[in-house]
Amino acid sequence: MKNIILALFVMASLVQADKWKKHDRYNEIRLNDKVRVDESTPITKPYTQKIKVSEQCYEDTVEVRVACNDRDTNSIGIDTLIGIGLGVALGNQIGGGNGRDVAKVGGGLIGGYVANQTRDSRGNCVTYETVTKCNPVYEYKTKYKTIGYNNCAWIDGQKYCKRTKRPIRWLKIRRDITVY
Repeated sequence: MKNIILALFVMASLVQADKWKKHDRYNEIRLNDKVRVDESTPITKPYTQKIKVSEQCYEDTVEVRVACNDRDTNSIGIDTLIGIGLGVALGNQIGGGNGRDVAKVGGGLIGGYVANQTRDSRGNCVTYETVTKCNPVYEYKTKYKTIGYNNCAWIDGQKYCKRTKRPIRWLKIRRDITVY
């Protein structure tokens, strides 16, 4: 009987020792320990840049206004007198009493001015000129900007990674232990 109890005790000890060996293998990294990083791979983001490489020029014909003849816009012509008359007639329709007199004078001045300016625009002629115009030519290049690093370490056949702005040498590992 003692031999059976002793055999059971030895077998239980071996089983327990085997469990502790497995547990020790997983416990190579203690709680809150640091592990060396195996790989730091850059995380990149593409962006497109617009670059001016040249210009493409061409000849174009444009319309240009020039004076056809020398007309004096400071003189009073028939058109100016007609404009003054129409302005006074419109001013006579507005207001009453002294207000009507002011409206007649204002209407006459405005009518004369508009008629005089109209005469100036009739004195312009159209001609055409050839000019050189250039449009820029752009090329688009895609570049990659590093926005961070993926730092990874292998622990007990499992990969652990942490993203950071710069590559790091060590990962801080925190493990929880469950006791049965």
